[in-house]
Amino acid sequence: MMSIHVQLKRAVAASALCLFALAPLGDAQAANSYIPSDWNVAPMTSGAYREAFDSTLPTWATNGLSMATNAFVSITGMPARSNAWFGSNVKVLQLDTDGKVITNTLAYSGEGAVSFGTTPVYVDVRIKFDAMTDVPDPSLLEGVKLAVYVTSEAKLVAVHAAGATTNDTVLDTNKWYQLTIKMRTDGKYDVLTNDVVVSAFSGLALKSGGNNNQLAAVSFYGTGLVDELYVSHGDPAYTVTGPTTAIPTLPATGTNAPSASEQTRINAWLSGNAGVTPSTSLAALSKDDLNSAFLLNALGGDSANAAPVAYTFGITAIDVVSPTRLVVTVMLVANGSNKSGPINGKIQLQGKVNNSDPSWTTLSGAITPTYADFTAGKATYTYTIPAGGYRFFKPQIVP
Repeated sequence: MMSIHVQLKRAVAASALCLFALAPLGDAQAANSYIPSDWNVAPMTSGAYREAFDSTLPTWATNGLSMATNAFVSITGMPARSNAWFGSNVKVLQLDTDGKVITNTLAYSGEGAVSFGTTPVYVDVRIKFDAMTDVPDPSLLEGVKLAVYVTSEAKLVAVHAAGATTNDTVLDTNKWYQLTIKMRTDGKYDVLTNDVVVSAFSGLALKSGGNNNQLAAVSFYGTGLVDELYVSHGDPAYTVTGPTTAIPTLPATGTNAPSASEQTRINAWLSGNAGVTPSTSLAALSKDDLNSAFLLNALGGDSANAAPVAYTFGITAIDVVSPTRLVVTVMLVANGSNKSGPINGKIQLQGKVNNSDPSWTTLSGAITPTYADFTAGKATYTYTIPAGGYRFFKPQIVP
């Protein structure tokens, strides 16, 4: 959200102030914009709310703006983005809110307020700041969880529960910046510029107004240029290519839910799997079963009804080169056949000093550098293990 001191006259340049309101929405269906509750959907760009400002202004941006401030202007030289979330950029939004706060209310489509209680929410925007001539009026900060603006000295400020923090770096207000706000599940937030966390802007506590884990709106106030607004559970700087075609409905049960980045890899694998179509039923699988199938690069059942992959995996040979160096050969059989070719997981060694020890220890550094590759069911790797007298070993396939 962008905002500026309400009492400033229009003749005074007022920096775009970003306001993030977290009070619960009274009516989710009255929201201006909707974001998906899941980011890892196909195609990937369907997992986010995106506004490029390249055609007509969205309704929320026209409210309270005069025709003079509705003008788009062409710009060049904006910072590059890792993912092509947007098409070719031609225009941007020119802000001049004339003392008004321009608010884009957000909700899940039909599911109520946007939550970052269990999964972070990212707000990402390209912005060319104007420097403020005064601190924001306190009334602008009522009912918001955080705000971001630039001082008259062109330094970035983040407003949080303990007050406001100013970064020492002087920004070039003639240049564009990629501004990212990460709303964290622990009730705190990070501020990034050009995909780098701003010094002292990590783990800032949210202000107390509103619901601690709901993002209700992103608002703008003041003057400046804005483009490519993005709100999603997916990190906008994420580099792995996700699914580009539709995928089957994912399992709803399971205890081992993958991270957002790992789920993206799983979904991309599903969309490119020759034995899977969008109508393939995954009902017989839990999340844990799907995770295992992905890591093993194998899936049971058929194109109509997928089934958990049946497999056996273990060590068949081990050569102790030294107390901290091993050559280990493992064997993998999946769906009754010796595995051949690469899998989507790495092989991590666990160890015990004595066979009677109650638990296995994950051996730091004892992991294949890349995803394992099998020939006729076997794969051989050399491991460096930590000192400590480990004599018993067990392999695991991990992301």
